[in-house]
Amino acid sequence: MEPPDPDYILRGFDGPVTSLAFIPNSWARDSATYLVAGTQTGSLFVWNLKTRRVIHRMMSIHANSVLSINVLGGDDGEVLSQGREGVVIRWKLLAVDNWVKMG
Repeated sequence: MEPPDPDYILRGFDGPVTSLAFIPNSWARDSATYLVAGTQTGSLFVWNLKTRRVIHRMMSIHANSVLSINVLGGDDGEVLSQGREGVVIRWKLLAVDNWVKMG
């Protein structure tokens, strides 16, 4: 049995994708679903899955691959990203397309 065809292929990354996380719908101002993708080059991309477009890019924020993206519980809009270099960055989402580095 062959695997099913994909509904859509997300393109536009700067390297292979190494981690993924969904942003809760309660954090967004609309009814869209958002996906955060970390790449092998240390970048983060935020995708609007309704429009299938990148809405925010943070290029080379980690020195190496993004190993993990963790959406913290609650409605505080906080996300952690960890790079292969061992650095963990805490992000505050002021909006889905406006991230502030907390540390």
